[in-house]
Amino acid sequence: MLVDTVGFGDVFGIPTLVIVASLIVIAGIILLKRSRFGLHTAAVGSNAEACRRVGINVDRQLIKVYALAGGLAGLAGLLNLTFFRSTTIAGHSLTNLDVIAGVVIGGTSLFGGIGTVFGTVIGLLIPATLRNGFVILGVQPYWQQVVVGAFLVAAVYSDQLRRASSSRGGGGRPNLFHRLFNSKRKDS
Repeated sequence: MLVDTVGFGDVFGIPTLVIVASLIVIAGIILLKRSRFGLHTAAVGSNAEACRRVGINVDRQLIKVYALAGGLAGLAGLLNLTFFRSTTIAGHSLTNLDVIAGVVIGGTSLFGGIGTVFGTVIGLLIPATLRNGFVILGVQPYWQQVVVGAFLVAAVYSDQLRRASSSRGGGGRPNLFHRLFNSKRKDS
């Protein structure tokens, strides 16, 4: 039933999985940009000790974040099952590299406090597009991992440069990448 309605179903010609993923992304953007939960999550990711000092219960916030991540992982597993009609333990052994690379390429800092849902979605499209292109070109899986890893290293290096520039007070005009994926809050 779920395979026919969710896995391979469509609504007005749009695959149901795309609709579900879009709804999750929109809900994530709203949750992280327009709620106290999002503000506290960014604050804890940026500086947990400062959050403790201003009265935010950091442990409770982390439990909420991990519970949300676990629920979304369960939903992803269910959607994966509806699409592939089966599951294996080693079925997605390369997915973790793609996800980490996509999140970092999308502008999320490994050091916390910086990141957007939209940037992550755009960042996730890059490794996926690379892998699909490599499959079409017949590139060996080993080299696919090397290229995705190189993108990950470049993104981490770029993040380090950005952090070093901001710590030196290097203002200047932000580049296109920074303007597209800037996650500074405008609300108070």
